[in-house]
Amino acid sequence: MTRKNLSLACLGIVCALPLAAGAQSADWQQVIWREPQVRYLLADMTGGGKTELYRKYATEERDPDSREAIRRWDGGVRVVNTGDFERRWVTSRLAKNSRAFRVVFRGTSRTITGNEVILSNDGAFTQASLRLVLLDLTLGAPVAAYTEQTNQPAIAEALRVWNAGGRVSNAHLFEARGDGLARRLVVRGSGLAADGTLVRLNSDVPYPEVNVRYFMADIALGGGLEFYRKVAEEAHEMGCLEAVRRVEEGYTITNLDQFERKKVDGKVLITRKGRDQRISGKEVKLSSD
Repeated sequence: MTRKNLSLACLGIVCALPLAAGAQSADWQQVIWREPQVRYLLADMTGGGKTELYRKYATEERDPDSREAIRRWDGGVRVVNTGDFERRWVTSRLAKNSRAFRVVFRGTSRTITGNEVILSNDGAFTQASLRLVLLDLTLGAPVAAYTEQTNQPAIAEALRVWNAGGRVSNAHLFEARGDGLARRLVVRGSGLAADGTLVRLNSDVPYPEVNVRYFMADIALGGGLEFYRKVAEEAHEMGCLEAVRRVEEGYTITNLDQFERKKVDGKVLITRKGRDQRISGKEVKLSSD
C-alpha cells in the first residue's frame, strides 16, 4: 500500500509502545477531510491500490480522508490525468526495509502531494464559485439562503462541505456588506469584490491542525521527534511532518505546563495535569498564535 492508515500511523506516541487507536488528538475523527490526501488516495486506488483497504479504514477507523475518498470512488469519481503518475516502491531512509510504496510522478521517485490530481468531476463547477458560497456562510449568511438553490452544482457541493465542517480559514480578509439581494462579499477595508480563488478552506491543508498540535505537545513532553520523522517518511503522514517542521523551526507551546504525558489504561496519552482524559489538540496554544 502507499501509506499506513493515517488514523493509525501517528497514534503510538512512544516508539517502544505499540500503535494504539486511543493515542491521537481526541477530536481528530471529527475534522473535515484533507483534500490533498483524498486526491492522493483516489490516485492510489485508480492506479491499482486496494480499495478495500481504504474502505476498512473508513468504516473501522473512521479516518476522514478514507471516508471521503471512498464516497467519491463509490460515486464513480476517477483520476483523469493518470498518465502523470505511477505507483511504485521508492527508497525511504526511515521506512521499513528502507522502502515505501508511493504514488509518484511518472519516471521519478518524487511523491505527489495530491494537489496535482485532476478528478473526473472537477469540471462540474468552479472552485471559485463554491468557495464564495462557503465564504458567505462563514461570514454569517443563513444556510436557508442557499437551500432552495441546490440545483446549482456549486451550491449543492458547498452545502455538503459546510455540513461536513468545511469553513473558510482566511475569512478575516473579507467582509459582507448589505443585506438580502444587496449583500456583497468584498475584501475587508477595500470594497473590492471578493475573489473566490483567494478563499482558503480548512480542508486545503494536508493535515488536521488538531493533530499537529497534539503531536507537538507529545514531543515537548518527551515523545520521540525521530519517531514522528520516521512516520512522516514511512507512511506519508503530513501531520507528523508538519509537527516535526514546527518543532525544528522553534515553535513553542505556551501552555505546556497545563499538560502531562502519562500511561492511561495501557496507552500513553497527553492529558490535563491531574486528569486521565486525552486532550484535544485545540487546547494546545503555540507561540505563533
